[in-house]
Amino acid sequence: MIIGFCLVGYASSGGGELSGEEIVRHCYYKYAGEDQSSRLVITLSDENGKSAKSEYMRLWKNYDGKDGIADKVILFGESPLDIRGVNFMRWGYTAQTGKLADQWVYLPEMNRVRRIAQRDPDNMDWGYTDEDLRIRDLEEDQHRFKEIVHSDGEDFYVVESIPHHDSAYSKWVTRFSKTADWKDCAPRQVDYFDKNGELIKQQFITWKRLNGAWVWDNAVMHNLRSNVSATYQMLDTRVNVGLGDRIFSERQLRRGYPGP
Repeated sequence: MIIGFCLVGYASSGGGELSGEEIVRHCYYKYAGEDQSSRLVITLSDENGKSAKSEYMRLWKNYDGKDGIADKVILFGESPLDIRGVNFMRWGYTAQTGKLADQWVYLPEMNRVRRIAQRDPDNMDWGYTDEDLRIRDLEEDQHRFKEIVHSDGEDFYVVESIPHHDSAYSKWVTRFSKTADWKDCAPRQVDYFDKNGELIKQQFITWKRLNGAWVWDNAVMHNLRSNVSATYQMLDTRVNVGLGDRIFSERQLRRGYPGP
């Protein structure tokens, strides 16, 4: 949790007032590579201190809007034993399509691939929704620069984003790291507010740079209503490995992880 705020002033490099749109344009859209391979460790923790850990091999590919597809990701269950072979796939779409993500799961005990219905964000007590994962277009939201805060030896731009169209949230407030150069800033914390303006979720992200690409090192989504947290840790990440389109298919879900 970021604490101990103090405000400082700032102007844009062009000499005018710094705008929320300018900050989002430079700091939100980060190059993640053409594709990624990693080991994903997810830890769920409840308010009683109990936790459960699961591990997946994760393959992700950027489609950059081709045929309306933003990206595709597939997860191959590794551990614990009861999820081994339980594999998941998600296809994300651009905002212009108006489509929610398509999702599938392979259940080895049934030898069957099933479509997964989108869950209501209001009923999710942990983790990410489709809206949280989708890369938003700059014009989808109104971005307002609020202030710069100093905390734990770092400065952060604070930007409030309000969706122009229907959303699960009334707004979200993002803290972007304030760095000497625009190319080094990135989102570090996102606060999500429900339709009544109540803070309901907080996301915290740390990053690592691999061959010029920005990838998650660690991400935490904390639900303030249920006091449940989901931590996502990316290990052994490789970028630009040349993943083929055929990997992101129901056939591969059944076959399992194709190997490095």
